[in-house]
Amino acid sequence: MRLDVALHALRLFKSRSQAQDAIAAGQVLLNGTPVKPSHALAVGDRLTLSGRTVEVVELPGRSVSKEAARALVREV
Repeated sequence: MRLDVALHALRLFKSRSQAQDAIAAGQVLLNGTPVKPSHALAVGDRLTLSGRTVEVVELPGRSVSKEAARALVREV
């Protein structure tokens, strides 16, 4: 799953375009490294957003609720 799509599906950003802008600005790190919005996200990857680090426990399906999205990531 693309990083920008996953960030929006996990409810870490309100829109996919906001996620793309944050990634392009270097505000989102994947496993400690800046990447492009099209980079693939996998289970076990760690995302750093504004000093907050979360680990992806499960990739989101088609559409998930806000509560279900919280269960897909774990604070590190």
